[in-house]
Amino acid sequence: MVDFSLFRRWRTCGALVILLAGAGIAQAAEVRLEAAQAQNLAIRAEPVTAASALPLTRLPAQVIAPIDKSHTVSTPFAGVVVSVVADEGATVRAGAPLARVQSRDFLAAKADFDRISNEAALAQTQSGRDATLLAEGIIARARADESRARAADAQARLTQARGALAGVAVAADAAAGVYELRAPVGVSANRASRVLRRLIAPGQVVGAFEPAFLLSADDSVDVLVQAPVAYRASYAPGLTVQMDDGASGRVVAVAGATEADSQSVRLRAHLPTGTRWLPGQRTNVRLELPVPAGALRVPVAALLADGERALIFIAEGDRYVAVPVERLATDGEIAIVRGAIEPGAMAVVSGASALRQLLNQ
Repeated sequence: MVDFSLFRRWRTCGALVILLAGAGIAQAAEVRLEAAQAQNLAIRAEPVTAASALPLTRLPAQVIAPIDKSHTVSTPFAGVVVSVVADEGATVRAGAPLARVQSRDFLAAKADFDRISNEAALAQTQSGRDATLLAEGIIARARADESRARAADAQARLTQARGALAGVAVAADAAAGVYELRAPVGVSANRASRVLRRLIAPGQVVGAFEPAFLLSADDSVDVLVQAPVAYRASYAPGLTVQMDDGASGRVVAVAGATEADSQSVRLRAHLPTGTRWLPGQRTNVRLELPVPAGALRVPVAALLADGERALIFIAEGDRYVAVPVERLATDGEIAIVRGAIEPGAMAVVSGASALRQLLNQ
């Protein structure tokens, strides 16, 4: 315990000298202590080092499926789920069946396609016949043009009907009106994909274009990070994001607007394969920003509150100089600051409060 009654005796005998220079943001000051006095105050100092990064810690984040390696399989027609073939966690290859859906809309669309296909074939045949008759001078050009227009219209309707059925698979043993949801080629053509989430169940009524399965090409994930708006100018793809288990990834996208509810900037980072993280998990992450010019690493214990800024005592022999600094970030027991301090300087980490009391006397 420090005996502050000694301070008055030090001042009386002249062992303590306080020099004040009234300039700048705050008054520069120093305290001079003899070795015995510094020992009595338990003064201890540690070196200041140059900062290599500006860390932002405990940023809220959520793990999601990777945007570029995931695919949502939707139901193209409304209906009732007859059966589910692939459950969550299953591995499937492109074209593998996922579920079967019975749909009146699908049955109607298939009937329309068959009807329009026949009409198009007949219109094309008639157009060809009329073209021959026109060449032989048997019919007028107007009739041949009319046949050609009907054929073109029928072909356009056939293309539209075919598009409505594009990508809809039908199993050989399926009942009428039953179509199959299958793993798309776009997820992974050469290897198995994972079923991350199943959103339908047997007997469920589903609407058209309703999400049914979420597939991923591998076990990599993305992380959505809520980052402070104050550092928005420093956010860019390539920054390192570190999870609390040591896994790290890279920022791949930065939002161009703030989130309305949290007033933060959303960043998306990609984690490689082999991590333990699953889509849907919430956590806190650490983000490393480029270090500002002149930024330094000092122990948090060296900082003394001083209004909007902080104060650090630098030990120089028997002199202890009070230097105001700007606090930029805190990383556990280390703070990132900026001020009139050079790397290698010795920052007081024990006894700094006693030194400030001496300045105030």
